[in-house]
Amino acid sequence: MIIDKSEDGKTIILIPSLEPDERLLAYVRQLREYGLTHIVIVDDGSGEAYQSIFEELSENGCVLLRHAENLGKGAALKTGFKYIGQQFGASSFVVTADSDGQHAAEDVYRLAKEARQHPDALVLGVRNFSEGGIPPKSLLGNRMTSFIFAMLYGKKLSDTQTGLRAFGPGLLAFMQDVRGTRFEYELQMLISCIQSGIPIHTMPIQVIYENGNAGTHFKAVQDSARVMGVLFSNFLRFISSSVASSVVDLGIAWFLIDFLRPILGQQDYLRILLATVIARIISIVVNYVLNRHFVFRKEDSQGSLWRYLTLCGFVIVLSSTGVYLFHTVFFVDEKIAKFVCDALLFLLSFQLQRRWVFAARRKQL
Repeated sequence: MIIDKSEDGKTIILIPSLEPDERLLAYVRQLREYGLTHIVIVDDGSGEAYQSIFEELSENGCVLLRHAENLGKGAALKTGFKYIGQQFGASSFVVTADSDGQHAAEDVYRLAKEARQHPDALVLGVRNFSEGGIPPKSLLGNRMTSFIFAMLYGKKLSDTQTGLRAFGPGLLAFMQDVRGTRFEYELQMLISCIQSGIPIHTMPIQVIYENGNAGTHFKAVQDSARVMGVLFSNFLRFISSSVASSVVDLGIAWFLIDFLRPILGQQDYLRILLATVIARIISIVVNYVLNRHFVFRKEDSQGSLWRYLTLCGFVIVLSSTGVYLFHTVFFVDEKIAKFVCDALLFLLSFQLQRRWVFAARRKQL
């Protein structure tokens, strides 16, 4: 089994590595047995003690790139992407793999073949975490991240942290622009693909954990915090946008209630109505601008204003109807019903804005 040399474009295997052992040498030999001969390895600041391994890899035909100090897995991947773009031309397929023995050479080969079937997609090699022998820390972390990811981004992925990934030449520049320099980069890659309308395909792979995953360089506290920060970044920005819009709404309404008093005299209802309507219109515009440019970052989202206004009207109707039904059917206090309904609609609004109002249209790559 080898990669068909007649296919257009080379397949480049990119391996970021920090303080490897002899397993990496054996791994590279296995990859070569499958015809995967274009291998780029990035030494992410491993230090002098590990240079003999890297030198042997270089002597055996691997391209060796070096960071003088540890910059993180994301930075190492970007260094490799940049080199591949400069040296291998615009028709290369890229497969990223870890250096700690978690990815079988056979699966790397299979993923390389799968990527050619989906050249415009990101293809993930996903592990089956229902199998035994998985460290509890890894099992819990992956399941929790996958659940939250599905809730916030609408894509169910059983393995969001897999390092075995592949994509076609049209995505190389895109991957270099994804934010992040350490372990959070790989999660941000998934989010960026979803936000940009790039499809994500999955392929099952073997689950390999040697010595309870003792060779990992994942820092439980620091890297977990970065991953969670990336995971919740959009939702937190959405909350911030909503709070800012509410402050604008309330502040302008309060100002106009006093400002219009000498103009409208004793017409209190008209004064309050005008203050409320004007404040709400301004706050809606502010919320739309913040959500478009700050939360979902869709500078070219055509027609999003009308979709946003339609959603606003839809939410108002649902809120009013929900409060009425809770109060009349279930005898819930109106204020409590309003709080419950608006909290649920807040989550619904986030999903609809992400999936419909500011949704990316499929890119032609």
